Amino acid sequence: MAQDQNAQMRNLIAGYRDSMMLSDIKALIAVLFVAIMMGTVLQYRAHYPWYLTPLVILLPFLIIYLNLLISVYPRFPRAGRARFPIWRNPDPEDFDFVADAEAELEGLPALCAGLSRILWWKNITLLTASLLSIGCLAATIILLFVTWV
Repeated sequence: MAQDQNAQMRNLIAGYRDSMMLSDIKALIAVLFVAIMMGTVLQYRAHYPWYLTPLVILLPFLIIYLNLLISVYPRFPRAGRARFPIWRNPDPEDFDFVADAEAELEGLPALCAGLSRILWWKNITLLTASLLSIGCLAATIILLFVTWV
């Protein structure tokens, strides 16, 4: 039973890491798209109605951009990790790798929980950015067509 549980934890950890890499790729592509669109939108600011100031135009872009950057920001699980010492004056012997299978197996649940938490926050920030971009697109269409009608 213990071997099956350890294999299941390792499979979950591998799945979490793959999902995190995919969400990072999505966020990086979106960051590039937002940066290109921000310049294009600012280029035509003279053609916008008087109530759409550059700050009002850029605010949604900046919020989306920050959400995407927070999503890509690397976060590493630290809970339950005693194998990497962080001291002021370490010795080279402190970094010797000791193959301790028992300690690795004990740390699997903590690593799985940490990666799950990181993936949850990545998904929340990506979802916030995408919902905000859809909402801003709808608001922009409404604001631009109200002045033309």
